[in-house]
Amino acid sequence: MATATPAIMPMEATIYSLSPILLSCKSADEYLLEQNVFYDAIGCENCQEQMKRDIKGWRFRCTSRTCRTDKSLYSHTFFFGTKLKSNEILLLARLWLSKVHVNAAIELTGHSSATVVKFWSYFRELVSSTLLAEDDVIGGEAIIVEVDETKLGKRKYNRGHRVEGVWVVVGVERTKARKMFVVPVETRDSGALRAIIEKHVRPGSIIHTDLWRGYSWLKDSAKFHHMTVNHSIGFKDAETGVHTNYVEGTNNGIKQRIPVRSRVKNGIETHLAEFVWRRKHESKNIWDAFITAVRELHYDIK
Repeated sequence: MATATPAIMPMEATIYSLSPILLSCKSADEYLLEQNVFYDAIGCENCQEQMKRDIKGWRFRCTSRTCRTDKSLYSHTFFFGTKLKSNEILLLARLWLSKVHVNAAIELTGHSSATVVKFWSYFRELVSSTLLAEDDVIGGEAIIVEVDETKLGKRKYNRGHRVEGVWVVVGVERTKARKMFVVPVETRDSGALRAIIEKHVRPGSIIHTDLWRGYSWLKDSAKFHHMTVNHSIGFKDAETGVHTNYVEGTNNGIKQRIPVRSRVKNGIETHLAEFVWRRKHESKNIWDAFITAVRELHYDIK
């Protein structure tokens, strides 16, 4: 009796499986060509004619007979304007996607601290810019959305009490996708929370919160159904079953992911966007999502 051939599942791009392109610049460039990361043609800045890839495919050359301008294949892509080779950048990217600490990346690659930190920032900016407007709108008819505020604090003078940092409002959809939004705020009053919730939560959602007074307006809202849990009594309401465990778990994840030194108003947005991007792609092949971002966004690294 013949047996069915099992379906071949897509393999997660591990460092081992990617080693051919992570260890060779030529292999990395060939891979990026296959992934359509490089342009087929660009405009010539000297004569305004078109520049196309040469026969070998490694440089752009102007099509005008009177112009001899040529440019790097990396022009206008994520890989332009840096001394690092394409495979070295891809290796750093794979380590970053694996949440490798900066110090470990320095030891593994031999790059300086400044280089690794700089590319960690580049990667955050890259994936942050791929998020769509609808990525931070969650919930819907009869879908539970848990909302909470948390402070990403910093210790001042190492005296134990947290006096600096950034407050953020977090919303998590209680579905398999666990879609979320996270917004830094100056205040947590009713006006600020109302503006955020009405922008990021679809009407018809069932919103679970604690008893913070900033949510009091929800009980009179025609857009949402509001249910609460009294955390001074317990984590879960014994009668209704209401809880905010999902969003509180997400809050802890955000705190673990964002370094203390980055919990400041300037720059926190890309860290938060990175967290949302990772959540969006955590059930998929995150390497493919990263390469898609590289392919879709072309710019120069200054």
